[in-house]
Amino acid sequence: MTASRRPKATPQLDLAQAATLFAVPARTEMLLALQDREACSAGELALCAGVSASTASSHLAYLLDQGLLAVEQQGRRRVFRLADPQVSAALEALRLLAGLPRR
Repeated sequence: MTASRRPKATPQLDLAQAATLFAVPARTEMLLALQDREACSAGELALCAGVSASTASSHLAYLLDQGLLAVEQQGRRRVFRLADPQVSAALEALRLLAGLPRR
């Protein structure tokens, strides 16, 4: 698609783009784990998602870049948490839409 034919940004496209942040099952598992706990290390999140450490690292970097996560250094360890309550609210709304019970 050429630049002149590219669709303009609209609220619908922005919403679709935001929805893709939750579309990867491993990413969603990590986010849900952080919703259930206050903070986790990358290794803990990899275990929760059932992925390798390198795969988890890629997903965590993406989620950080997109503003869904925050990270803090605790000594030699980095711990991740949800960036703000809106992320948790979005997860809860998606859980309800999917017909899943609260964890």
